[in-house]
Amino acid sequence: MNLFKGHFKRNTYTVLVVLFAIFVLQNMQLDYVSFLFWDFAMPRLLLILSTLLIGIVIGALVPFKKLLPQKK
Repeated sequence: MNLFKGHFKRNTYTVLVVLFAIFVLQNMQLDYVSFLFWDFAMPRLLLILSTLLIGIVIGALVPFKKLLPQKK
């Protein structure tokens, strides 16, 4: 049974790496970004990943507890 778990984990990681590689190859185009006074070009992959990172940071800064109704 333990042998099956090892193969399952390795196969899962392999599939995730292959899907990530396909994602990277499909998002290599340059996108032009305007932010305040700056205009610059960056690969779409970096734009997606930086947006994800900003969302994670904002999500970590805003406590989830405030979104739940308070019990009295």
